[in-house]
Parts: sequence; C-alpha cells; structure tokens
Amino acid sequence: MTENQIKTIDFDEFQSVADGFIERSSHGFGEMPASSFFELLFEKMMERVTETIELEGEVVDNQLVLRLPVELETAVHVKNNEILIGDRRIIVKLKDGSVYPTVH
Repeated sequence: MTENQIKTIDFDEFQSVADGFIERSSHGFGEMPASSFFELLFEKMMERVTETIELEGEVVDNQLVLRLPVELETAVHVKNNEILIGDRRIIVKLKDGSVYPTVH
C-alpha cells in the first residue's frame, strides 16, 4: 500500500488492506466455526445487558399475542406480536403452516 491515508483510498484497496491485516493477525489461530463465533458474540453481548424483560405470550386464533406484565415499568412497548424498543421494532411471526387451537 502507498502512503495514502485510509480516508482517501477506494473501497477495493481498503478491503484488500483489511483482509491482509485480518490474515496476518489471525495467523496461527486457525479457523473458528461460524456457530462458535456467533455463540461467543452472543455471550459478549449478554455481558452488556442492563435489563431483562420477560414477556407473556399465547396463541389466540392462530395469532401470537405478547404482553408485558402489568406491574412492569419499562421503555419496551408490546402490542400483539410487535415489540418496540427505542427506535427498533421487532415483529415475531409464527412458522408458516402452524395451526394452533384457540386459547380462551
């Protein structure tokens, strides 16, 4: 690589530099299976958790309905199968073709 600063190199050159760095820095460690990588990543992310929220859920007329416990005060909002956390929206869907009896 020339004396270019990273902010002035094009994407392909940056990719080549990054790939070379990763290759050199990981030499001797061997490859890690993707499942192990994601398990470790999940464990690291869990270390940052500051609040755990348990939702209650049931299937009503083949639709998933999630609820927060009434006494819980949190920034998380739940309506049916949607969860709002800050500026993120999570939609939980049932697997296609699954039929569940109506719960009363």
